[in-house]
Amino acid sequence: MNRILGLALAATTLLACSAHPVGDAAMPDWLQQRIAGYEAGAEHESPSAIWKIRHNGATAYYVVAPCCDQFNPLWDARGDTLCHPSGGFAGHGDGKCPAPKDAGSEATLLWSDPRKPAPETVPP
Repeated sequence: MNRILGLALAATTLLACSAHPVGDAAMPDWLQQRIAGYEAGAEHESPSAIWKIRHNGATAYYVVAPCCDQFNPLWDARGDTLCHPSGGFAGHGDGKCPAPKDAGSEATLLWSDPRKPAPETVPP
């Protein structure tokens, strides 16, 4: 019983620590859960950063893959993958959204894996 209580407390703490506020609003629950999973998982499987951007006038999340030759996904506000604007063997993504960030819009770093160096890759 104590073990189950301890695990529940640890999971709750991990989720609470991952709820990084962005401006006036907290991250969506689905994003907090993914980040908690990344932080609890193996470093080599975790993205190095997640950026909040504007894509076609809507909120989107640009994810920097953990390593070379992997696609960097772009998620919509629900967490569905829209495309992979960069990454892969050639570094140009899947070609479905070559300019994911709306012109003139800002990119906000929401999360970076604390086990890795500060992110150098910013959304295209």
